[in-house]
Amino acid sequence: MKLVKLCPACGERNPATEVICRVCMTNLSSVAPAAENAAAPAPEPADAETCSDGTMISRPEVLTLSLPAEGGAVSVQSGHVLGRHGDSGDVFGKFRTVSRRHARVTFVNGVWNIEDLESTNGTWVNGRRLEPKERCPLSGGDTVALSLACEMKVPR
Repeated sequence: MKLVKLCPACGERNPATEVICRVCMTNLSSVAPAAENAAAPAPEPADAETCSDGTMISRPEVLTLSLPAEGGAVSVQSGHVLGRHGDSGDVFGKFRTVSRRHARVTFVNGVWNIEDLESTNGTWVNGRRLEPKERCPLSGGDTVALSLACEMKVPR
């Protein structure tokens, strides 16, 4: 029987030896391995985060990135994938240089992050190209680009 660690935050089935969830970076050191076919735990509420002392603090449910050139915006939740076939595909479908599954946005320890998902044309934060699978924290006012054609701004 294969054992896995089920992430209490996102439900990801991680290898039993993992100490941090490979999707959302939740600490798994206190999670006991379970059978691979075990039911995943219910995810934590989207608007709360558990502190190391067990208390819950509220967190933003969504991050709204503005698309200045388009005059619009895209709202994403932690764990959402940006791209033509991602969670907001309707927004990115017109950008042929944006990969189908381009980048993932997560909210970890009170900070929004973006991670390049091995996209063809790269994910850029403030003019710096992220390495494939690199996770980068976002701050208010940052410029995020999914290829050179699709630029977004993080709200201040």
